[in-house]
Amino acid sequence: MAQAELDSVTVPTTTDEAEQLEGMLALSRSLVAAADKRYGDVDAPLEHAAELAARTGEGNAYGLDFGPTNVGLWRMSVALEAHDYTQAAGIAAGLRPELLSAANRRAAYWADYGRALARLRGRQDQAVMALRKAELISPARVQRHPFVREVLGELLVRLLRGSPMGQELRGMAYRAGLPM
Repeated sequence: MAQAELDSVTVPTTTDEAEQLEGMLALSRSLVAAADKRYGDVDAPLEHAAELAARTGEGNAYGLDFGPTNVGLWRMSVALEAHDYTQAAGIAAGLRPELLSAANRRAAYWADYGRALARLRGRQDQAVMALRKAELISPARVQRHPFVREVLGELLVRLLRGSPMGQELRGMAYRAGLPM
């Protein structure tokens, strides 16, 4: 249904604001394709959004925070949806989340970066630090988001007892209401 709805919308890209809106629709198309496991349909909308973002720069038409940084954040989300954690972490490392005007988008960046790092060997401490940054920006993003809570639970099982991040992780898990 989401794909059909997205396909029914066309935006004439005659203004900067319209290009930003069209870019967000393209990003949505890509994420829906990844969620549907139609990986062949993921790249074209991402590239279209990146082209639009290159023209518009960092913008905030309609409160959408569209621009190159947000396109990168959506690329991370698509990679996470496709279970490509190495790619998601690589994309995250090249982004500057401070360029995002909305706090919830900065929190999403840190939460997604933490989710990707948590699934990479030897990166659990960095994952905890990223998730803690997300929690400081938006506690609900970590404490109530089902995907983040799942990762917190996984980290609790895997993180070595002597890890310097163990206390931070247990604190986040406690605040999220996870059994310890």
